[in-house]
Amino acid sequence: FFSNFSLIMPGEEEKSAAYDSDAPSTEDEDSEDDYIEESEMKAPPFVKKGRRGTVMAAAVTVAPDWAPPVFEKTEDEKTALINSIGKNILFSELAPNELDVIIRAMKKIEFTKGDDIIKQGEEGDLFYVVEEGECEIFVKGVGKVMEIGGFESKNRNYFGELALLYDVPRAATVTAAGPVVCWGLDRVTFKQILQDSTQKQRHLYKKFLEQVPVLAPLSVYERLTIADALAPKNFASGDKIITEGSEGYEFFIVESGSVICTKVVDGEEKTVSDPLGPGDYFGELSLINNENRAATVTAEEDTTCLCIDRKTFKRLLGPLEGMLREHQELYAKYVEDAKSGD
Repeated sequence: FFSNFSLIMPGEEEKSAAYDSDAPSTEDEDSEDDYIEESEMKAPPFVKKGRRGTVMAAAVTVAPDWAPPVFEKTEDEKTALINSIGKNILFSELAPNELDVIIRAMKKIEFTKGDDIIKQGEEGDLFYVVEEGECEIFVKGVGKVMEIGGFESKNRNYFGELALLYDVPRAATVTAAGPVVCWGLDRVTFKQILQDSTQKQRHLYKKFLEQVPVLAPLSVYERLTIADALAPKNFASGDKIITEGSEGYEFFIVESGSVICTKVVDGEEKTVSDPLGPGDYFGELSLINNENRAATVTAEEDTTCLCIDRKTFKRLLGPLEGMLREHQELYAKYVEDAKSGD
């Protein structure tokens, strides 16, 4: 459960690490791009053959006088678009001015029932956010795999980002089930804004991950892949990050601040670890063992954690599972000590 060979507590595979929602993942929340086959990926130069990367493809080149397009929108439309793409980790860490460029560049596009908004195998030119209507996603050889709604949907209402991000063909066909209103963002603006933001974030996270002991066995490429998958979450002092007995959806690495872990022992809540600080981690065995959380973790001060969802954790950190399991015996010892009052 903890890094630096501290306490481990027993307590989910990922198709698209770079953008998973902060919320617990469900199959309905995965986008059409999740169906990209490994053979379709155009790997960066340092990617090992046959392995799917989560690193952005080559940067686009634009003329010195290039400027992003601007399409008028009402304030309500702007707010709805911000709320929609805020579900996507690719956009969640953009600076306000970068987010404003993205929103202003989105163009309203209308489709009628039966229109193919994107077609499997074709080159990606736009990222789409659905405002109204319902879209159906089909994969050749599989059939219909999911549906995507509009602004009112509780799940993701966007698609098409990974074909732009990785320069790969569309992995599915998205068809309008009825009248559909979308907002489209062109490929050049998408990459111009995101590639700069992503590279900065990846560099910062790469440096941080180099200091996390449990990740030491990983290659530089593997740490870069994890850096692309991390989602930062902020917690105020006293916030419960995970609660004993709840389901486990995420693995946490403390970036800044500190947390304390407690467990109910014989009806009394007891501290079962030293405070965890930057570089320490928790929550892994709940995911490895598919068990509920075995302790409550609370922020002792304002704290930022870097989170990896269940699917991403199992795909990216599988090679470390044995090492992480070794800490389980130490956890049992902490619990016994807590019971005995030591």
